[in-house]
Amino acid sequence: MLKVKEITLRSLEFTDLDFLFGLENDRTLWKVSGTTTPFSEKQLANYICHAKEDIAIAGQFRFVIDLDTVAIGLIDLYEYNWQKQNAGVGIVILKKYRRKGFAKQALKALIRHAWRKLRLKQLHTGIFSDNKASLALFKAVGFQRVRKNNYVLNR
Repeated sequence: MLKVKEITLRSLEFTDLDFLFGLENDRTLWKVSGTTTPFSEKQLANYICHAKEDIAIAGQFRFVIDLDTVAIGLIDLYEYNWQKQNAGVGIVILKKYRRKGFAKQALKALIRHAWRKLRLKQLHTGIFSDNKASLALFKAVGFQRVRKNNYVLNR
């Protein structure tokens, strides 16, 4: 469990099924997540069942962002590559909790985890140019543009 000020990053639990179902099936987020069809509860329950697999095996790990034990978002490490010592980062915060600094706290905590626990040397993310909030967030913690819509943070 990672703790930073008001938020906590923790593993997915079965009690998160409704929260995950709501986020994954929110069509307004599909553009950034690459989702094209809705997920069933059964699919997401199966995902949660395997969500605690070691990142080296699964290639990804998803943290729930909690604020005083209320799930307010998700932050992921994906495309984990232990040989290249890098991974991708994705984050989503529920609309009513945006622009309050929680995403920045979560991203900073995830970066510390990636550097210290996973010994990564680089994180990367893809952000569409019209996603001004995400661009500002990732730039604020040091990510730099390397190509159109692609940003990296080096250790």
